[in-house]
Amino acid sequence: MARETDQTPSVTEDGFGARTITFDPQHGRIERLDLTPTLCSPASEQAIRIRAAYHNSIEDNPFGRVVRLARTGDALSVFSKAPAGVPLSELLAGLEFKTISLSGEELLELASSIVTALAAMHERMPALAHGALTPAHIVLQRDGSTALTGVIYGDALQALQRSREHLWRDFGIALPTSASAPRFDQRGDVTQLGAVVLAVTQRRGLRRDEFPKHTHEMAMAVTVTGNPITDSKLRTWLQDALQLHGRVTFASAIDAARAFREVLPPEAERTLEALALQTVIRQLCGEPDATSADILPRQRAS
Repeated sequence: MARETDQTPSVTEDGFGARTITFDPQHGRIERLDLTPTLCSPASEQAIRIRAAYHNSIEDNPFGRVVRLARTGDALSVFSKAPAGVPLSELLAGLEFKTISLSGEELLELASSIVTALAAMHERMPALAHGALTPAHIVLQRDGSTALTGVIYGDALQALQRSREHLWRDFGIALPTSASAPRFDQRGDVTQLGAVVLAVTQRRGLRRDEFPKHTHEMAMAVTVTGNPITDSKLRTWLQDALQLHGRVTFASAIDAARAFREVLPPEAERTLEALALQTVIRQLCGEPDATSADILPRQRAS
């Protein structure tokens, strides 16, 4: 299985557990996630295995193929192929501590990449939700596109029957209000997407005390570009994505992506922002400074 290199792999922790990136001769980059005890029960393991088997059966699986699950006593670890790139959580930390910087327009480009990725998943799998869309499960690739990971946890999370307040506090998962237990469907994915984009506008990860109590005032106060029309459209989109008015405006990320295009400037005016975003991602990946001459603008979904 995955072997450690000469250097001790760095460990990052979030609500799902402790993550380590290692290298395997057969599978390449591997993420090992030592799950939090809440997700280590036999019932959770069974739910994770079923989802993993389903996604592994998909030809050209884009979501990080699960290599194996390993149980040692009460502990459960998930080994999955890790796309090359940098997690959004790391980029947000860089923005918060000012080791990197992005302009307002470049933040919109970043948000657009994430919105497009979830919309592509919903379009490809209309009956399936991601269920665990957090900054740790969003990988920004060198060409500025976004890869999603962590799609195997939604059913296990729903089976916990936790309130949305507990799910946010324990896992950082945002879900809309509901009359009964939160549902991990595509509508829930849209709320998770709204929370992720709100974090991007804040240039930091959202705190555990900010959802759902303060999200309305935060969304209403968003000013990213300094352009009154653009920022007003962005605030409206955030309110709709987070379902702050209690109505379902976006039934899926496909609807959310269609509306988000109204926030963005014309395609022809976004080349420099795309190049700047790619440069920052490559720097976070440890590559030398890239220039516009050696980065090709990525193709975006129409």
